[in-house]
Amino acid sequence: MTRRLLALLVITTLSLSACGDDTTATTDGPISGSLHMSGGLEGLDETWSLVTDGTITGPAGETGQISESDLATVRAAIAAADFFDLDPEYMPEDICCDRFIYVLTLSGGDQTNTVTTIDAADAPESLFRLIGAFRTAAMNALGS
Repeated sequence: MTRRLLALLVITTLSLSACGDDTTATTDGPISGSLHMSGGLEGLDETWSLVTDGTITGPAGETGQISESDLATVRAAIAAADFFDLDPEYMPEDICCDRFIYVLTLSGGDQTNTVTTIDAADAPESLFRLIGAFRTAAMNALGS
């Protein structure tokens, strides 16, 4: 009886783990999206847009190509943040004090998500790492 119960438990566990979300499906294929960054002391208002072929367009209309290495870093950050399951907003009640506001929209596979946050918000640290990875990849591609 215990062997049967143990076998049933193993089969059930394997079945349930096979039904889990597969984040590699959305981060291995083409990704597209944008990062809008605004605020700060200077009143910054910049948007970087990424299309599925790796082309990035910067705030002044300049274009560049994201390297495979930077794209891999962004994909890993998307997976680490579980981006497509994040809440749409991580904003405090008081948004004062010249902080940057970030609006990140990403699409991969059949999933799209937009997340808005602000510096020092109570948001997952992995979201801020993803924002940083996206921005670094864009800046590298544009030679900034």
